[in-house]
Amino acid sequence: MDKNTWLPAPILRGRIVEAEYNDPLIPDYQKNPLIEALPPIWSKEQVIDMLQYYPDYQEAHRQWPPELRLHLIRNVLKFFEVMPRHLDLEQLLSSLIRLGYEARNPSLLGFYGDIDKRIDALLSGRPLFSNLQSTALGLAVIGISGVGKSVTLGRLLTLYPQVIFHHHYQGEDFSHVQVVWLKLECPSNGSTKALCLNFFQALDELLGTNYAANYAHHGRDTENEMKKNMARLASLHSIGVLVIDEIQHLSVAKSGGSEQMLSFFVELINKVGMPIILVGTYKAKPLLSSEFRLARKSAGLGDFVWDSMRRDGTWKLFLESLWRYRYTQNDSPLTPRLSHTLYDVTQGITDLAVKVYMLAQARAITRGEEAITASIIRSVARDSLQMARPILDALKSGDIQELYKVDDVLPVDYDTLLRVITNKSNQPAPIRIQKENPQGENVPVSNEQGASSAQKPASPIPPEQKAPDAPPEQTEAKVVDSLVELAVQGRKLGVPLNDLLRQNGYLPSEKEGHMGGSNR
Repeated sequence: MDKNTWLPAPILRGRIVEAEYNDPLIPDYQKNPLIEALPPIWSKEQVIDMLQYYPDYQEAHRQWPPELRLHLIRNVLKFFEVMPRHLDLEQLLSSLIRLGYEARNPSLLGFYGDIDKRIDALLSGRPLFSNLQSTALGLAVIGISGVGKSVTLGRLLTLYPQVIFHHHYQGEDFSHVQVVWLKLECPSNGSTKALCLNFFQALDELLGTNYAANYAHHGRDTENEMKKNMARLASLHSIGVLVIDEIQHLSVAKSGGSEQMLSFFVELINKVGMPIILVGTYKAKPLLSSEFRLARKSAGLGDFVWDSMRRDGTWKLFLESLWRYRYTQNDSPLTPRLSHTLYDVTQGITDLAVKVYMLAQARAITRGEEAITASIIRSVARDSLQMARPILDALKSGDIQELYKVDDVLPVDYDTLLRVITNKSNQPAPIRIQKENPQGENVPVSNEQGASSAQKPASPIPPEQKAPDAPPEQTEAKVVDSLVELAVQGRKLGVPLNDLLRQNGYLPSEKEGHMGGSNR
């Protein structure tokens, strides 16, 4: 591999500290400097306190000029609300690191000689002696892109120091450089050699070493040599856990490359004793159904499947935290209708929900409407989530198998979309649907594109499709959970599906369609 064609991936950086030893209380963890130098095992309340983050918010900011508030709405990107799955993942990570260190105790006689035996076993494929058996585990974190897997893992890892320098332990000289965690991205071409180079480069950046040159000759060494040296450095620096993100990149590996890399991970777990967490989207799941699964099953951890939020108490908690960052001049309290609309257009995907909420505020401010409404949320979603439409449709229909086929959800480019939205501030809002008056007659709501009720005859609208912003006393709207249910209800009432989709903003109006416009 030519050094000129290889670009190292950026790495997550953590704290570098001097060792301070604490009694871990658990007998199996005692008298092991690698574990005793870690922070104590935290309670749930301590984890919540360390993870959650709420940027400063002041009601007075809502009366500031538009150009200032368009900057303030970025605070929504910064807040972090702790959810149950965050706590579950923290407990797994806490156990994973400590269990991996159980069988790797550098204060014991023969520790460094055991490293050579482990490396020989890895290269030869021979089993380890019983006294060298690994206590390390493997874990796969799989889910839709945008739900917060990588962000949460990054926040959890940085709760721990990344590098710990040891000098003395229990009255004896003990010089050791411990790397508690390392997070890398799987190379986009699925190459094991590129992964090894990223590993050496990450250690060089952390420790000021020159491993990329000395242990890999900048990629000119053979793959087997690089794998051997990666395993050796993982042992010498007592790496507590190696996190490999974007593991779905292995799907492009040629000539059995994905199987070779997964087998290498299993060997690192079983023979070097280094825990590994693989993080990826649903595209990675078929890849992990073979060899890496064996390591996980033997450990009893299985997969940590991270789906989008369901519309339950977790969604409510998340939305209440999100909604406190409102910068429109008119108050827009969180209502069941707004909650349903935001869920419907994002299907509970955290990243999409946050950014659609931000962009909805930007559109409301630039148009001068100064209120968050369901119609604005839907119009922003049509403009900004076109690339995510295949996965959103699969989630709505409940077709999990379809998630294995479609590409990953692309992150919303907030800065670009903000420019687009402010440039479109004068465009008309989408047509509103009709509502029923108390006597049950169909009354067309004035549409915002200028068509009068005489020009646009009323059509029967099912109760589920009342105006999104209609007050409770004007409508008894039933919440529709998916486009499939929308089609079923429309068929019962004899309303064409295309009409329903246009009324709800999923398709352009007939006029826009003839002009060649598209909302998809």
